[in-house]
Amino acid sequence: MTSKPSLPTLDDVAALAGVSKAVASRALSGKNRPISADKKQRVLDAAETLGYVANPFAQSLSNKSTGLIAIVVNHIADISDLTLFDSLIQAIQALGKQTLFIRLRSQQDIAEIKRNPFVHRVDAALIFSDLIEPDEAPNLFYTNQVIMLNGRKDEQGLSVTINESLGIEQAIAEAQRKQIRQAILLCGRETSQVELQRVESYRQAMHQHGITLVQLGYCDYAYETALDYLQSHPIPQTDGLGVFCTSDSMAMAAMDFFRTTSPAMIERQAIFGFDNTPFSQLGSYRFSTIGYCKDEFVSAIVRLLTEDNLTTAPQKHRIVATRFYAR
Repeated sequence: MTSKPSLPTLDDVAALAGVSKAVASRALSGKNRPISADKKQRVLDAAETLGYVANPFAQSLSNKSTGLIAIVVNHIADISDLTLFDSLIQAIQALGKQTLFIRLRSQQDIAEIKRNPFVHRVDAALIFSDLIEPDEAPNLFYTNQVIMLNGRKDEQGLSVTINESLGIEQAIAEAQRKQIRQAILLCGRETSQVELQRVESYRQAMHQHGITLVQLGYCDYAYETALDYLQSHPIPQTDGLGVFCTSDSMAMAAMDFFRTTSPAMIERQAIFGFDNTPFSQLGSYRFSTIGYCKDEFVSAIVRLLTEDNLTTAPQKHRIVATRFYAR
């Protein structure tokens, strides 16, 4: 039987670079430790040549860092989630860290975090889940870098918030220009505080622009649920109808539904999505949508991760604005 080749070790890197193991460790630690530029470069070159990857848990023994950043979510199902997390994971890896995804389904899962040292001992925690309150998050993770990304925050913590009201107002104003007078609003989870705030923004903008909300359905951001809702509810037959969705997945369902039942809805461009995913730009599913710049959102998170927010950071709470993308 052929044995697997052994992975390169720190001793191998030190030998190839012609330095001691301690010097090699300092060079690869990612910290600003005293070491000459020549030796550091030799170590980095040796590590690259050998394909050496530092073990984050071994490093944690000496620098109290796990090399892990927790990303806490309820689920990753929507196409907008995949687009965002792909960029976020790449940005975290560029910092020399690895991601640890934690999915929360209930309060029982939150209790499990407290019992599991592997989970709550991380360098930072990014909270997307709407199950976690700002005052609870610091008790779940042994880190000062807990960043709230679920629309909630407290003044002492860190957060990145998406201001959705501007993009929603722009979309409703465009609907008014298209002579839309009645609206169906397809939403995500009724239990989400962020979603309830989003619905309120739609209500206010519709009231301001003289559009009547005739139906409101919670469809969990999903294509199948939105399609089922439209098929099972009476749809007003009027030229002044518009359909607003809080995810592009649900807008795709609306496109497919009206493609067969009322093609005029497609022609009037009366379907509006949310999240500005690549699917809203496809020929067969081309529709107007609301979204924010994913790169700007990820950059705001990275700035909070890399700045010393306890002492010198001028801005602990950052805001990323949405805008309306007309197709």
